[in-house]
Amino acid sequence: MPEDLLGRALRLARPRLELRSMEGSDAPVVGQYGGHPQLPPDVEWSGFPAFIASVDCAAVPVGELDIQLPEDGRLLFFADNSEPSHVPGPTQQGRVVYIPAGTATTERVPSAEDASYTLEPYPLRGRLDWFMPDTNNDIADQETVRLIHPYLRDHVDETGNGELTLGGYPSVIHHDPAPWPVADDEAFIMLARADYEFVDTPLSCAASWLIHPRDLAEGNFGNVQLDIQAYM
Repeated sequence: MPEDLLGRALRLARPRLELRSMEGSDAPVVGQYGGHPQLPPDVEWSGFPAFIASVDCAAVPVGELDIQLPEDGRLLFFADNSEPSHVPGPTQQGRVVYIPAGTATTERVPSAEDASYTLEPYPLRGRLDWFMPDTNNDIADQETVRLIHPYLRDHVDETGNGELTLGGYPSVIHHDPAPWPVADDEAFIMLARADYEFVDTPLSCAASWLIHPRDLAEGNFGNVQLDIQAYM
């Protein structure tokens, strides 16, 4: 890549934390994928929307990301994994629950009706890297994105998303749910993203949990929206 273009490209690079199973790796365990969530007594949950993953914020290099995550406690991510939504754009078919450190919790078991939506559990290990946008991302500096695109094609396999990804740019399937940079207080940024298979239909899903920057700064996860994009 020409040196003058490299400088422009690096200004677009965003840090993200990939969480994968990484069997045999010595990368630190940052969370858990699937299984049964640990929830406080006052949080209602029958098993749906499905529990996707939990993240130990104290194990996340929060200062290395460009989104303002809590420094401790746990974030639990829930999403509809039954079938694709017929309503495009952000919906309330998912939720994020923040549990402050020291909060008493118990393991929750889904009801018999919702048990089929439980994902196979395993630990998630974290790997911090930098993510570049591609021409499908809705980026203000589209000229630079267009110019760097040919240099990024050979690295697509190395920059694929993990089972859960914190921060960075969305990987676009049909539309970009979180244009960057944010234009106003009503815009969303991507908090996290996950890929999983739907239970009731032979499709896969790219789910993005979206949040307003002001809510994230205040530690308010009650207004999180979920963007679901189905693919084969």
